[in-house]
Amino acid sequence: MNPEPGGQPSVATGPGPELLAWLRADHEPGRGWDPEPRRAALECDPKLVARLAEITRPLGPTRRVFVGGCPVVHHPGGRTIAAAAGPAWFAARSELPAGALHPAAGRDIVIGSGWVELDPWVADTAFARAIDLLRTHVAHAYELAEKGA
Repeated sequence: MNPEPGGQPSVATGPGPELLAWLRADHEPGRGWDPEPRRAALECDPKLVARLAEITRPLGPTRRVFVGGCPVVHHPGGRTIAAAAGPAWFAARSELPAGALHPAAGRDIVIGSGWVELDPWVADTAFARAIDLLRTHVAHAYELAEKGA
């Protein structure tokens, strides 16, 4: 995290250039689940790091790396399936419409084909829990990676 005036840490609001470049590139199969770096090195809120892990770990074998201080989750075959940055930026390579998870206005960052930005902190709806909606997107991204899409 970058220190603010007065020494208080802050987190950038979204993905930096290093993370965006990583998300736009192809990668070799990962090596495991990287541990969380020191808090000072994070560019993602620790609660969002934990939420991404909560969403992706149950999918099966996934790989996590930190790029520019942000967590990125890959299918074991190498395809990137989800990433998070800042206090509330979350994206999945699901190719599904965001629906109820559409982020606040003004955040449309173009990553590339199949990527969709999602609000990781949206309130539960009358029909579904937000965490389940997020898992649907990431599970679909995982399935696409299984198929080699």
